[in-house]
Amino acid sequence: MNAFILDLFKNFETENIEYCHFKSNNNLEPALCGVDDLDLLVGSGDFDKFSEVLSKFRFRLATDRGTPPTPYVYHYFGTDPDTGLLVHLHVYFKIITGGSIYKNNSIRVEKMFLDEAFPGGEGGVFIPSAEADLILFVIRKYIEQPSIVEHFLFLKDWHNINNELQWLINRADRIKMSNLLKKWMPELCPDLFNDCLDKLLLKSSIRARFFLGIKVRKSFVNTVRGSLYAEYTRFFQFFLAYIKNKLKMHRKNRFLFPGGLLIAFAGSEASGKSTLSKDAAEWLAERFDVSHIHIGKPKKNWRTIPLWYLIYTYSFFKKVSKKLSRKKVVSSDSSIAINNPHPIVSWIDSIDRKYYMGKFFRKLMEGGTIITDRYPSEFLDGPRIEPVSKLTSFLSKLEKRNYELMPHPDLVIKAEAPLELTIERNAQRDFPEPEVFLRARYELAKKINFPYSKMVFVKTDQEYDNSFREVRDAIWNRT
Repeated sequence: MNAFILDLFKNFETENIEYCHFKSNNNLEPALCGVDDLDLLVGSGDFDKFSEVLSKFRFRLATDRGTPPTPYVYHYFGTDPDTGLLVHLHVYFKIITGGSIYKNNSIRVEKMFLDEAFPGGEGGVFIPSAEADLILFVIRKYIEQPSIVEHFLFLKDWHNINNELQWLINRADRIKMSNLLKKWMPELCPDLFNDCLDKLLLKSSIRARFFLGIKVRKSFVNTVRGSLYAEYTRFFQFFLAYIKNKLKMHRKNRFLFPGGLLIAFAGSEASGKSTLSKDAAEWLAERFDVSHIHIGKPKKNWRTIPLWYLIYTYSFFKKVSKKLSRKKVVSSDSSIAINNPHPIVSWIDSIDRKYYMGKFFRKLMEGGTIITDRYPSEFLDGPRIEPVSKLTSFLSKLEKRNYELMPHPDLVIKAEAPLELTIERNAQRDFPEPEVFLRARYELAKKINFPYSKMVFVKTDQEYDNSFREVRDAIWNRT
C-alpha cells in the first residue's frame, strides 16, 4: 500500500474527521495502492478540517469539461512526492447516485453510513458496516435498471458487480440489515428490498430487474433533474464516448482547478529538456487533458505551406546545380556557428509558431495543460532576423510582432547541465549537432529569461529520478 495515501487517512483520524470509504470496499487494498480512485463520504460539518488536511497534502480540486456537474460530489487529486503517483479522491458530501455516467438520485443514507463507520479497512481506513454498504449497493444497482444505457453497462460489468455482491453478502447479517432499513430508510419497503436482493443474487431476467427498478425509483423521488433529462444526458454522453473511442480521440475532459496551464521547457541542446518535457506530459496525461508539443518544430499551416514548397523547390535545384562540392568551413564565431536561416525562412517560421501555439491556446482556455519542448525567448528560439537592410528591417518587425503575440508561459522549467556533459550527450545521439553549434547555443541558453513567467531551474547532471522529481514538484506547486 502507498505510504502517502495511508498517511493522508491517518491525518483524517487525527483531526477527527467524520468520513468513510463508502463503496467498492472489496477493492480497497488496490485503491490504497493508487490503482483506482478512493470513494469517500465526508461529513459536511467537517468540510473545513477536511479541506485543511487536503491542502496540507497539496491536493487540488479537479473538474470535468462538458459534463453536467453532480451536486455535492467533487474530484481531488494529489501527488505522492516520492513516486509521482497521482492519487484520486472521489469525494461525496451527500450521496447522489443512480448510474456511472450521470448520477441523478439523492439517497438519504449519509447519517447511516457515518454512524456505522468503523476502522475495518486496510491500514485502518474507516468503512461502513457490510449491512449499510449492501443496502446502498442494491439500491444503486436497481435505480440503474430502467435506464437503457446503464443497464447495458450493468451487463458488461456483471463480473465485478457479482464479486462485490458476494463479498458483501458473506459479511452482512440480514436481521441487522432489516433493522437499519426500518431506522434509516422508512421510505423503502423491506419486502421490496429483499426481493431486489434475492433477484440480484440470482441475476434474474432483465424484465424482472426492470420493473423492480421502477419500484425502487418510486421510493426515491428526490432527483437532481427530471428522469427524461437524465436519460437523454446518459445516452448523449455514452454515444459521444463511443464515437470518440471509434475515432481514437483520447483527449481527456478532466482538468485541475482553476484552469489551463502553459508549461515551457527551455535550455541548451542536450540539456535534457526534451526528455523531461515528454515524461512530464505522460505523467499528467494519465489523468488530465494534456498536450505535448515541440514549439521549435511547429507544424506548417495552410498560410505558409505554399511558401515552404517554393523554398523546398529552390533548395533542391540549388543543390542539383552545384557541380563541385565545397568543403564546409566551420567557424568558431558564435554568430556564424548558430547558422541562422534566411530572413524569409525565419519570418515564415515565426508565423507557423504563432499559429501553432494559437491553436493550442484554445485548448488552454478549455482547461487543458500545454507542455512545450522549447519556447521562443529573446535570446534563444525567438527573433533571429538582423535588420541590416530595408527588407530585413521590415521582416524583422513582422517576426518580432509574431513572437510578441504568443502567450507567456505560466511556468518555465529550465534544464541546466555543464557544457562538458551536454557535449558528451550530444555525441551519443543518432544525429549529433556540430560541437561549435552546441557551444554557441549553450552560451545563448545562459541568457534565457522569461520576465512574465515563473521560472524554475532544474539541474540535469544528477540522477534522472531526482531531476524528474523536481520537475513534478514544480508543476504540482504551480497548479
